[in-house]
Amino acid sequence: MSHIHQFHTILTGSRPERRREKSDELVAVEQLSKNVRWASFGIWLCAGFLTLYALYIGRNLFMPILVAGFAYLTLRPVVRAMGRIGIPSGFAATAIMLAIATVFGTIGYVLSGPAQDMLQQVPGSMPEVKEKLGFVFDHLETVNQATEDISDTADEENITSDEKPVPVEIKQPAWTTSSPLIAGTGNAVSFVSIAAALLFFLMAAGDSLIVTVVSSLPSFSSKRRFIEVLEGVQDALSSYLAWVTCINACLGVCIGTAMWLLGMPSPLLWGVAAMFLNFIPIVGAMVGIAMVFFVALVSFEHASFAFVVAGTYATLTTLEGQFITPTLLGKSMKLSSVLVFISIVIWGWMWGMLGVFLAVPILIAVVMVMEKLEATSSMNAMLNGTVGKAVHPE
Repeated sequence: MSHIHQFHTILTGSRPERRREKSDELVAVEQLSKNVRWASFGIWLCAGFLTLYALYIGRNLFMPILVAGFAYLTLRPVVRAMGRIGIPSGFAATAIMLAIATVFGTIGYVLSGPAQDMLQQVPGSMPEVKEKLGFVFDHLETVNQATEDISDTADEENITSDEKPVPVEIKQPAWTTSSPLIAGTGNAVSFVSIAAALLFFLMAAGDSLIVTVVSSLPSFSSKRRFIEVLEGVQDALSSYLAWVTCINACLGVCIGTAMWLLGMPSPLLWGVAAMFLNFIPIVGAMVGIAMVFFVALVSFEHASFAFVVAGTYATLTTLEGQFITPTLLGKSMKLSSVLVFISIVIWGWMWGMLGVFLAVPILIAVVMVMEKLEATSSMNAMLNGTVGKAVHPE
């Protein structure tokens, strides 16, 4: 019995030690896993900031490339449809580029006259605008004068009789790299030329470039995932831009008709301008409202009518952005409104107005890529708006 009791004591005494050792190992593994996650998060965060910095520095190079890439993904279904009926990709690319040039050339030719006349009237209209908005400018001038008086009083108290301010003169250097002639892709002609040429070559190459990229990938799973990501981004962008173009065209018709009924000059110009400005989220509507307000202020006798015109424009764009577009696009195009706004702010800060225009397509592309990455399910849920309230970006 003593041997049995000894054996039992040994057995019962060793179990807590094994449990403690196992618990210590689990704690060490959990701590290591947590450290790895934080290190991975830091690496991805640094990589993201470095990428944004590179995109900011090379914006004159990356902007036309990104525009051409998005345009290619949007028009790729058209090129493939023309290829299925026997039209070579080179002829299809030429036909599409000619159609685009014809449409924009016709619109520019029709609207160039009214737009030029309106721009010529702007300098001479400023005194009239200031006179009609005199009650606003008077209040602003009073506030500015009070601010200047406070600032002068504070400066007089801080500067003694022996101290004299040192004049500072800032001279702009005669040669800077920000000059449009030197920056190259910084001017509109270079941007349009690069984007159009790259778009043509991408469409003319057909799927040969994609086949080359796929063949260079190491495994079958990576090839399949690349094709899935490409098809997802292509379908999302094509659907989004097609629906938005139709909706904006209808909005342009409604605003043009409203401007005609209100007696605004060149209602066709305002309809087309509203259509193109509405491609730029938030900022486009604000620019359109400011433009019609200024022209109405000059064109009509009473300043109150300018508020009516601007209010009509704002009402139509608000109805489109908050009710019509989300209803037509449905759940497939819902994005987190917070992230849409952040995307607009970031890309607008880095790339200006074109960045604001590209903010939503870039976010859609990121969401489509995240959907195919199994390790980013939580990030994808945040991006596509399944966490919290989700609304369409308008």
